[in-house]
Amino acid sequence: MILHFIREDIGGIAITGEDGSVLYEDEKAAQFRNGKTNWDTACPPAAPGQKAEMWDLLHSDNKKTYMVVTSTFTDNDGMKQIHHLTDISTYMSLYKDITDYSRVLKTEKDHDGLTGLYNKGKFMEMKRTLFQKQDTIAVLNMDVNNLKHMNDCFGHEAGDRLIRKAAESLKRIEARNVMPFRTGGDEFVVVAIHVTREEAEKIRRDWEDGLAVLNQAEDGIPCVIACGFAFGEKGYDPDEVFALADERMYEDKKAKKLKAGQPLTR
Repeated sequence: MILHFIREDIGGIAITGEDGSVLYEDEKAAQFRNGKTNWDTACPPAAPGQKAEMWDLLHSDNKKTYMVVTSTFTDNDGMKQIHHLTDISTYMSLYKDITDYSRVLKTEKDHDGLTGLYNKGKFMEMKRTLFQKQDTIAVLNMDVNNLKHMNDCFGHEAGDRLIRKAAESLKRIEARNVMPFRTGGDEFVVVAIHVTREEAEKIRRDWEDGLAVLNQAEDGIPCVIACGFAFGEKGYDPDEVFALADERMYEDKKAKKLKAGQPLTR
């Protein structure tokens, strides 16, 4: 009765000899081994000094995953292995679902819902960690002009379209070491690491060119963005670099407003 219970719980038992030949297998193990599996790879022949090992076995016929615990023992006829098989397909599926759900939660935690860019929380986290001690760092501090006017005159849907257009211009320069963030309603930051000053200035020009292309669309949503640029080399103070970019952004905003004959407000 106990052996029957163990067999049902385990799902299959097989015993192999020193050369890997099957000396015994129950019905469940036989069904598994007779299908298309990675048995030979996951259950190699016995070798001196082997201890209990666990492997994943994949069954390509029924798309199931099994865990096999293999133990090596020696009797009068030499070394042998006993393989205990367990069908873990349900657990693997559950694990995948949990992993996928965790990934979704992390994405929602780190990303802005409207634009898909990293959000302020992610920016503050990286500012405390990744951005502290790089060889070089370049910061583009940005603020979208006229969002309040767009919201007041044309509604928040138009304002959202303006924000999404600004975000699209940043996605065009996004790279592994060039990270754009939406840090507020109309506020964005782009941080580039491991770039030279010349490379950083090219990133800014590429962004300006991309924004100009987007503004050629006849959608009634002109997107004007004030931008402040700052660059730091090894030994930089992150707070000073970000503060300088912020200061220069407000200078650029003021210049753009004066050029357009607009009041110096957002």
